[in-house]
Amino acid sequence: MKLFRRSPIITCLAIAFLGSPTLVLGDDLPKTLQKRIDKVIAKAHARPLQSDVNTPWVVMHAVVAFEKDLEVFDIGANKKLNAIDYLTQHAKFDGQLIYQDRNGVPALKTRGPGDKSFLVQDHVDQYLFAYADAGVSLDREIIARTGRKFTVRDKLDFAQKGFRENQELGWTLVALSTYLPFDKQWMAQDGKKYRVEDVLRISIQRDPRRETEGGPHHLYGVAYALDKYLKKGGKLKGTWLDTRKYLEKYIGVAKEYQQEDGAFSAAVFHRSMRPRTPRHLVSTTGHALEWMSVAMNAEQLTQPWILKAVERLVTDLEKFPTKVFSDGGLYHAVHALRRIQEATK
Repeated sequence: MKLFRRSPIITCLAIAFLGSPTLVLGDDLPKTLQKRIDKVIAKAHARPLQSDVNTPWVVMHAVVAFEKDLEVFDIGANKKLNAIDYLTQHAKFDGQLIYQDRNGVPALKTRGPGDKSFLVQDHVDQYLFAYADAGVSLDREIIARTGRKFTVRDKLDFAQKGFRENQELGWTLVALSTYLPFDKQWMAQDGKKYRVEDVLRISIQRDPRRETEGGPHHLYGVAYALDKYLKKGGKLKGTWLDTRKYLEKYIGVAKEYQQEDGAFSAAVFHRSMRPRTPRHLVSTTGHALEWMSVAMNAEQLTQPWILKAVERLVTDLEKFPTKVFSDGGLYHAVHALRRIQEATK
């Protein structure tokens, strides 16, 4: 997805800004920075995951970062399992498998008042997002605590039927734009009909500052849907053009509030604010780079201000042990770095 063409003038400005010919604006990451990124990704990947220590919520976030290339030591099975197999068939909460059979629906308990269900799933369609983003097949088997077998397709069907316009949309957009043709229409339980474009139209009417974490997950879903659409040959017009403008607006705000050291604002899109701690910096800057990694093309992702943010993030990931960072912050940051690597190869 190309937004801008490289020009000699921009390239010269990049050299002047950074003071190093190795960081010229282009489509590739500087080699020295690439090596540092590789090392911090490997550091996060080496962090052990174990069923009696790490909640399903933590493992799900690790899957966001490492997709199919991840293992969990399952105490019950006394062996390492692929993390996606673990989540779909073995993960437990309060001694029971996490998936419930609710009238033939593979349901996950999601954050509710006064309970600890957020240790499983914190947001609607969050696991479906993780599966879609990781390229998990719709035929992947899910086992409920009753012993009934479902598939990811069953989970997608449930998400479509249960869709409500006032729910969080970022997670759902990733799943819909991964698994459904863009011209496919479905009917929700309330009788309303939708396509991916309709959900996207609702999304770009929202103020991301009112969404989870101040907007990065919402914007990731919006950017992901647009990216998928364009890669499938979609035309940039109507809702899709409005979506591009929506993303460009918040790219501009993120740049405006960026700190001098390269970190993104801890107040996200509200105002300029320095992160208080390394834990805070990795979370906020990682989340920002995550959505921008799909909202921007390779050329944009190697602009000086983005490289400065990447380097600032990598510096703290290098400097401190992984236990310093929040689980979600660490894995979303690594996801961002991996996405940027993929986009700039």
